[in-house]
Amino acid sequence: MEETNALLLKKFDDLARQNADLAGQNAGLARRNAELSSRLDRLVGAEELSATDRESPGGAEGGGAGSPPTAGGGSKTGGGDPTATGKAQEIGNRHLGKRPITGVYDFDNDGFRWSTHDDEATLGIRAMSQVEARLYQQQGQHPVSSGIYNPRTRVYFEGHFTRPVQYEFSFQNTFDSVNLLDAYLNFNYDPRFQVRIGRYKTPFTYEFYRIHVWHLLAPERSLFANNYEGNRRFGVMGWGTLFENRIEYAVGTFNTQRNSFRPFNDRQDVMAFVNFKPFYNREEGHPLRDLHFGGSVDGGLQDQPAVPAVLRTNSAPSAQGVDDAGAVNAATVPFLAFNPGVMERGGRVLWEGHVAYYHGGLSLLGAWQGGYESYAPSAAGPTTRIPIGGWFVQAGYLVTGETIRDRTLVEPLRPFDLRPGRFGLGTFELSARYSLLDLDPRVLDAGLADRTLWTDRAGMTDLGFNWYINKFVKVYFDWERSIFGQPVLVNDLTGARRSTNDLFWLRFQVYS
Repeated sequence: MEETNALLLKKFDDLARQNADLAGQNAGLARRNAELSSRLDRLVGAEELSATDRESPGGAEGGGAGSPPTAGGGSKTGGGDPTATGKAQEIGNRHLGKRPITGVYDFDNDGFRWSTHDDEATLGIRAMSQVEARLYQQQGQHPVSSGIYNPRTRVYFEGHFTRPVQYEFSFQNTFDSVNLLDAYLNFNYDPRFQVRIGRYKTPFTYEFYRIHVWHLLAPERSLFANNYEGNRRFGVMGWGTLFENRIEYAVGTFNTQRNSFRPFNDRQDVMAFVNFKPFYNREEGHPLRDLHFGGSVDGGLQDQPAVPAVLRTNSAPSAQGVDDAGAVNAATVPFLAFNPGVMERGGRVLWEGHVAYYHGGLSLLGAWQGGYESYAPSAAGPTTRIPIGGWFVQAGYLVTGETIRDRTLVEPLRPFDLRPGRFGLGTFELSARYSLLDLDPRVLDAGLADRTLWTDRAGMTDLGFNWYINKFVKVYFDWERSIFGQPVLVNDLTGARRSTNDLFWLRFQVYS
C-alpha cells in the first residue's frame, strides 16, 4: 500500500511539473503573439504611409515618391514644416496608420456620427435652422417690421479623442451675423464630476442652461432669461450628476460680459446651478417621478460695456444698440435702451429659484428671479445699483398621446405623411406662458436710459401650439402680447409711442 501511494505521489509531481512547463510555454506564446500583432500593426501603418507617399505628386508641395507628406503646420497645398509629420515622433508613436471608421445616424441622441472600431475617436455632426414669419399687428413701427427672419442656423461638430476626453466646436448665424457658438473640451472620467473648459452655456437659469432652444415650449425664453441669462462665455466649470441622476449640479468661473469672446479685465463671474429630482428613479406612473426643483446664481464684480445694451421682448442679450442697423432691431421690440457709453460697473448678484414638472404629456415650468446689476452712465460716472426682479409660469400639453419625462423633441406616434398607407398628422402640443421683468425706477433716473422713451417694466403673454411634423421638423404657432409699464418708442422717425405690442409668430425649425 505504501509503495502504491509513493508511486501515485510521484506521478502527481510529474504532472504538476508538466503543467507548470505548459503554463510557461503558453505565457511565452502569448507574449510572442502580442509582439507579432504589434509588429503587424506597425508594418500595416508603414505600408499605408508608403502608399500615401507613392500617391503623392512630385515636386516641393507633394514631396515626391518615398518622402513624407508635408502637411505639417499648414495644409498639404499650403506647405508647412516638413518634419511635423506622422514620422517625426519615434518613441511612443505606434504608427497605426489609417484606421477604418464606421458611420451611423444616432436616432436617440441626434446627428450623424463616425467612429473608429474601438470607439476611442469619434466625430459627430448636428445642425439646426429656424426660419420664421413675424407679423406685428400694430402698423407704423420703425425699425421693427413684419417679415421673414432667420434667428438661428447652427452647425455642431462634436465627439471624443479617447472616450473620456470630449470636445465640441460649433458656429451660428443669428439674424445677419455669424460667430463662434461653442468651443470646449470636457473631461469625463466620472459622470459625478466632470471638468469643462472653453466657451459654452453658463449654468444660470433653468430655461437657458437646462433646456435647449429647440426644446422650448414657446419660440423664445421668458423676459428675465432673454435679457439677463448668463449666456455663453469662456470659463472653467465642474459639473455632474449624483445619486443615480437625482441631483444635477454645476459651478464655474467665467469672463464677466455676457456672450463675450474676450475678457475685458481680470475679473470673473462665479455661477452655480443645482437641480433636484428626488423621485427620478421611481417606477413608471409615479406622480412625482419627474418633479424638478432647484436654483442658480450669478455673481461678480463688473467693469465692461453693458450687455444687453437694449432690453427686448424676445431676443438673447446682445451688445447691439437701439440705433444699430442689424436685423435684430427690425425683428424684436425694445422696451429699454441704455444710453450710449453706459457701463456695467460694480457688483452683480442675480439668482433664480425654479420648479418643473413633467407627467404624461404635461409640461409645467416656473421660476422666480431677483438680484441686482450695477451700472454707470460713462467710464468716469458714478455707479448705481439697480434691483431687478422677474418671474414666469408656463404650461404645455401633448394632445395626441405621446408622453415625455423632460423637455425634448417629440417623435410622433403618427408622423405627418400624406402617402397611401403612411397617413399621419404628426403631434400637437398646446402651450401658454406669462412672464414679467421689473427693474428699479432708478434705471430711468440715473442717466442710464431716457425716461421719456422707455420703461422699467414689461409683461408678456404667449398662447399657441406646436406641431411636430416628425422628430426633425417642428412648427411653432404663437401669439405674443407685450404690455409695458409706460408707452415706449416704436417709431424712431415719428416719435410714436405705444404701451402694448402684438406679435403673430410662425416658426419652422429643422434639427438633426
